[in-house]
Amino acid sequence: MLGLHFVSKGLLEKEHGKTFSRLFEIRHSGDYDDFVYCDKEMTNEYTPLAEAFIQRIKELLEGDTQ
Repeated sequence: MLGLHFVSKGLLEKEHGKTFSRLFEIRHSGDYDDFVYCDKEMTNEYTPLAEAFIQRIKELLEGDTQ
């Protein structure tokens, strides 16, 4: 739904949509798979992407759509 309502309308950049999708997949695996492995390299890769996503959502909520 994020892609349909925000990415496809240009309110959210494709990179943020991809980040959200990947993090959702990882979280879903953590909830339902028997074994999930996340190493420091993975967290170092996704932490700044998640922070950028959160910042962009804050901007959208504040009305800054640029």
